[in-house]
Amino acid sequence: MKTWHYESAVVAVVLFTVAWFHAHVWTEWVGSLAVLVNFGYASIADRLAERQAAQAKPEVECYWKLVYYFVAKEALWAVFFLATKSYAALAGVALFLLYPMWRKWYRRRFPLNRVT
Repeated sequence: MKTWHYESAVVAVVLFTVAWFHAHVWTEWVGSLAVLVNFGYASIADRLAERQAAQAKPEVECYWKLVYYFVAKEALWAVFFLATKSYAALAGVALFLLYPMWRKWYRRRFPLNRVT
């Protein structure tokens, strides 16, 4: 299995566990699924940014802004999810905010080959 399979599985287990124990309402399940799909999107975006950073001259010069938009959107979602008491989605925010740290650790352990 690839790394993204494991990452997605961990996220799915956390989200659906929170939804299961918190409330048995359909909105929590839809929110969990939406966060899981958004995680897949963010995971791909992060890998694309890693490839840009590895290039001697990145093709997409603003790739480094991805992390700032990522953190800003998660902070705003956290406020919204707290206000609406969507706890499964709030667990997703925590996972999203931990994800960049996980990827940094992972890339230090398994570096990309530098692309020229």
